This record gives sequence, structure tokens and C-alpha cells, in this order.
Amino acid sequence: MSDQCTKGINWGSVSVDDKNLTLKYNSSNIIKLPLKKVVNSNTQKNDIVLQLTTEECGENDDMLCEVRFFIPPQEQKVKQEKKKQGEDSDQEKLDEEEEEEEEPTFQQKLQNEILVKAKIGQSSADSILTIHDVPLIVPRGRYTMDFFKKDIRFHGNTYQFTTDYKGISRFFLLPMPDEINLSLVIGLEHPFKQGQTAYNYLVMQFKKDYENQIKLKYQRQQLDEIGWKEIKEEYSGPLYDTVCELLSEITGIKVVTPKNFKTKNGLCCLRCSVGPHSGFLFPLEKSLIYLQKPVLHIKHEEIKEVIFQRIGSTNLNKFFDVKVVYKNSNQLFSSIEKDELDNLTQYLSTKKIAVRKLQEELPRVQLDESDEDDDDDDDSRNKKKKANADLNNLDSDEDDDDFQEGDVEQQSEGSDDDSNDSGSNSRKKK
Repeated sequence: MSDQCTKGINWGSVSVDDKNLTLKYNSSNIIKLPLKKVVNSNTQKNDIVLQLTTEECGENDDMLCEVRFFIPPQEQKVKQEKKKQGEDSDQEKLDEEEEEEEEPTFQQKLQNEILVKAKIGQSSADSILTIHDVPLIVPRGRYTMDFFKKDIRFHGNTYQFTTDYKGISRFFLLPMPDEINLSLVIGLEHPFKQGQTAYNYLVMQFKKDYENQIKLKYQRQQLDEIGWKEIKEEYSGPLYDTVCELLSEITGIKVVTPKNFKTKNGLCCLRCSVGPHSGFLFPLEKSLIYLQKPVLHIKHEEIKEVIFQRIGSTNLNKFFDVKVVYKNSNQLFSSIEKDELDNLTQYLSTKKIAVRKLQEELPRVQLDESDEDDDDDDDSRNKKKKANADLNNLDSDEDDDDFQEGDVEQQSEGSDDDSNDSGSNSRKKK
């Protein structure tokens, strides 16, 4: 530790040898990185980003996984010095511009040196197979795939990354609802990073009708020597079929596809949302997988229960939510069409997954005082109307059920007797 800088300085000169990358201040080391730990190197603006291996890191361990070196832009200083000089002829200026374009910058020189010394393949000259212009949606971009003996290397315009065959855990081939594209999902044991984002899955997207013819660079004998006995020397047909067959044969992992679940429209997935992002939920034979932001994979054996929300009898809600509770966490899939409730319930019951339904009541609206007064006035008006209606019923000419003609004669006789009695009484008084 005698040559280690302890002054807190974070700038200095960089040197790269066959084993280490060293940043020094004067003669003291600021940082010393073994190149065998560097798995990838990218350039971002004025930075060189080194990604370090995390294979020896445990679940709860902390480990250095990325180092960034800032390279001051030296080209600007050169241009400023040239502007201070006298004006040259137009031809000389053109010659200087051409020389500047051809000469690599210090950042590019350092990046190339790291790639060579760390043995990070950048060209496809030594690859067994190369596939160009492969569209990825996670991470987004078009990449060139180089198949080597132990790994696959993806090269894009901005980023490049490497995936070891042993670090691949699963494959899913999912038909998209547009019935044009197919998504190939590759699960990774060790995620790779681009900037601040870590990716546990790679998602390629292929068109069903896109066909291609691919020829390997190795002959039959060479393929047998490296253990690729089931790999053919040539492939022709749909590109997605070729990539799936290659990866499955090299890794020994089967490609999982949807089988029994179907929606009301005959599709294999449900349109839903996770947070602000919309995507598709694929119910598979042994798991659930969601595309695409973020990619989620939940095994059936990890699910404790599934809760259906917003499934009341009211017609106001045309959608419902599904909350999947698993291990020590849960995930909400929202805005699923209500017509898919029966299909999803039947799927979960066949997989013997506990289902619970929550029926939410409509919230009661609180009335203001003015509204309550209006209601009281309405009640009093209704009571008056009912009273008037009762009076009208009393004066109505409708016949009673027990009414007979004999009653009328008795009433008339009684009225005559009353009149006679009243007349006799008046005579006596006189």
C-alpha cells in the first residue's frame, strides 16, 4: 500500500498493460483494475464505462460492478489554438479537416486499447456465426449477434454487451396480438447494465414472414470438436425459428410457448397495464409472464393467491384489476377487459391457484345542507300531494263493493221520516 494515493484525488494519467488498468497521480496509484474482471467497455459522450463481472457476488453482498472514466475533450483545445493562428488557404483547411476526421481521439484510442487488452471481442472475425440487424425491444435497438464458443456478443451503434451461455436460464417464444410479430424472451441469471439500468431479460422481436439463410463459418468437424454436434452448417427459413433452434441446441434449454389459454378473441395474452405502462400478460402452463416495461416472470409455485378487484355488478366499470400475491411481494395488473374474467378464472382454477374476489360498493355521495333543505321541501310537497289525493278519493263517484239499491231506498225513507218529524215539532211550538 506504499504506492497508493491517499489524498482523495480522483484524476490522473491512465496506463493499460496486459493485466491491469491503472489510474495514477504522479507515481501513486489511485485505482488499479484487473482486466480479467472487465466484461464490457462502452463509450458514452466523454466517458468510458467499464462493466465488471458479478459472478462471485452473493445475493446479499455488495460488489463493484461499474467504473466510469471521464475523458476531457481535447479536440476543442486544438481547434481554439488553430483559430488563433493566421488564416490559411481554403485548400489547407480542407486538408486539416480530413486529417482530423481520420485521426482517432484519445478516448477512442483508450477504448480500443482496453478492448484488446481485456480480450473483449469487438469484431466478428473470430465468431462461429454472425446474424446482422436483429431487432431488440429490451434493450431497444438493432444489434449484431456474434456466436462464440462460450458466449454471445451483441453489438449496437451505442452499446455492446456479452451473455454467457451458462448464464441463460430460460426462453419464451410469445406471439404478439397483432399476429405479425413474435417476441423471443431470454432470461439471464446475471443481469447486465446499460448506464443506470439493469436488464434481467433480453427481448427480441421477429416478423413471422421474415426468412433468412445463414451459413456457419465452421465446418462439420470443427463443430463436433467444440461440442456443437446438433448444430447444422446451414439454416434457412424464418429467422425466429433459426435463432430459437440455435439457442436451444447450444444451451440445452427448451423454448416455452403458450398452449391452452385463449382470450375471447382467440389470442394468447391479455392487454393490461403495470403502472403507467401498458403491455401484455401471457398465462403459460407453469408461470405468468408480462411484456414489456418491465418484463415480469412469476412462477405458479410462487403464487399464494390471486385477487380480482373492481368486479362489482355495476355496468360503470368495463375493466377489472388482478393482484398477484407471491412470496413477500405482490404485483398489480390493471385495466383488463371484464369479458376476460371467466377465461382467467377458469385458467387459475385449472392450475389450482387460490382466487379471491373483491366486490367494491359504490361510494355514497354526501349531501350539502342546501341539498338537504331541498330534499325536506320535496318531502313536504310529496306529503301534501298524498293528502290531496286521499281527499279526492273520498269524494270520488266510484262504487263500493258492498253497495246495493236497497240501501238507497232505506236512505230516502229515512230522510222522509226526518222531514215529517221536523214538521210536527214545528206545529206543536206554534
